[in-house]
Amino acid sequence: MISLLTRLFIRAGWAPVTVLILHAIVAKTSYRQQLDFMMHFSGGAAIAYFLFEAQHCLKSILGIPTPFGRYLFAFAMANTVGVFWEFGELFSDMYWHTHIQQNIHETMFDLIADSTGAATSLVAIWLTRCFTKTPHI
Repeated sequence: MISLLTRLFIRAGWAPVTVLILHAIVAKTSYRQQLDFMMHFSGGAAIAYFLFEAQHCLKSILGIPTPFGRYLFAFAMANTVGVFWEFGELFSDMYWHTHIQQNIHETMFDLIADSTGAATSLVAIWLTRCFTKTPHI
């Protein structure tokens, strides 16, 4: 099991970890507002890529989904991660008195960015696999 998780981190875990590190850096700068959409877009893309690859690396445990199911699962779970990220921001604002969420519009744009990033990442994966003749499983 540990070798599977190590292989998964090497194959795809670097993407969300990189975005989290960049997010931590950007959050401490005066550019947080300007880069917020791009950070959420990048996060959605990174987590969708990670979840897509996780299904391949963990197929001995999870089974092998259909190609469409694999893309759908990665997209749905990436959006779920985005929603829970927003829950975390709300929790932080309510209990730690931060001011991360400014208004409902900003939160909705964050969720749109997460979804757009996830969709873009999965379309890029699909196109890459189509043009390199890589199996979609």
